[in-house]
Amino acid sequence: MGVKPIRAWMHERHAQMPMARWMLEFDEREVEQDFVAYDDKAGVEQGRFAIGIGLVFTFFYSLIDLVVIEGDLLGAAIIRFGIVLPVFVLSAFLLRLPLVQRQFQLFSVVLLAVVLLSLGTAFAQVTDISTEYVRASCTVTLLGGIGLLRLRMHAATACAALYAAICVGLPGLGSSPDALASHLAPVVGLSGIALLIAYALEKLRRTDYLRQREVELEQARSDELLHNVLPAAIATRLRTERGAIAESAANVSVLFSDIVGFTTVSESLSAEELVSLLDTMFSEFDRLCDGRGIEKIKTVGDAYMAVAGLPTPDLDHAASMAELAMDMQRASTRLAAGWPSPIAMRIGISSGPVVAGVIGQRKFTYDLWGDTVNTASRMESHGRPHRIQVSATTHALLESRYTFSAPQVVDIKGKGPMTTYYLLGALG
Repeated sequence: MGVKPIRAWMHERHAQMPMARWMLEFDEREVEQDFVAYDDKAGVEQGRFAIGIGLVFTFFYSLIDLVVIEGDLLGAAIIRFGIVLPVFVLSAFLLRLPLVQRQFQLFSVVLLAVVLLSLGTAFAQVTDISTEYVRASCTVTLLGGIGLLRLRMHAATACAALYAAICVGLPGLGSSPDALASHLAPVVGLSGIALLIAYALEKLRRTDYLRQREVELEQARSDELLHNVLPAAIATRLRTERGAIAESAANVSVLFSDIVGFTTVSESLSAEELVSLLDTMFSEFDRLCDGRGIEKIKTVGDAYMAVAGLPTPDLDHAASMAELAMDMQRASTRLAAGWPSPIAMRIGISSGPVVAGVIGQRKFTYDLWGDTVNTASRMESHGRPHRIQVSATTHALLESRYTFSAPQVVDIKGKGPMTTYYLLGALG
């Protein structure tokens, strides 16, 4: 199942999951199909063990035959070792086939039917043996098959009906009503017990399935929330590693953007309207980042920060960031039409080494530090509306593929005079 609203699923699906009272099928088709696939997969894994138990019981009952059967032991041996044993061996082979695995319940019914018919009908015909012994052998087969093969109610009902028919048809019952009644009573009772066992086991499995799905959905939801805060690779490390998570990268590109005119807009809108506009724009930026394999770091007010080359390496990180910046300018121009007053996007990019890591224990964040980060921030704050200002290091990586304005020397706060460029577009 995909990730769904967890609380709704837990309270609406588990607490009052619609399910047939007798055949135990979930009313919701998707849930039932998922359970069937889950249950059959477990049944295939357990089926191999069930076949092994069947082989053991075949040999065990062959020893009992020596004591119980008087006379035609050859007929009993032919049925046990010429029919039942080969059926189990063949079943072990067939269970490896994908088609059989997909139709596991039908396979289980056929297997159980063949063994019941061999023991109940053929065995009783070729040997001089008591009805009680045959019935006991069939009962063990039925109960063992229901439990070990994980038969669901439809399959268990079919097998119980076949068991009852075989037992009722056993020879030597006599013709008197009392004899027939005394024979029918245990057959009906044992069939009912078999169905009750099947019902209880399947209901338990369905309950376990729902509980397991709750755990999986909670984990999926937790992972989804974690991935919304941290990059996927960092989230994985956070779950498996102890201590602080930190790494350095020699070559990445960092971007900062800021909305010029945001203060004026914020004064004319309600809180809900303002957040809605920012959400629309930043969601578009997130989509653009995802499309280019760029990691969004954070938003602060109306500022947006992203990095190319971390945590997933990107040898062409500068070009990836340049394309993102131009996409963001086009997106902001398009979305600005819906704002109540004019706005413009100012973007700065710088490339070089950074240090990255996760800070905090409760509201932790993935962040970047270093001169490259400071320079990218200054490229944005000292830039112009509708323009993308880049540092000399970024320009050096892109000058053969992109067009730039003439170099300019800008007095950068805290850094002094720096040569910068405005990105104009791709060559050609």
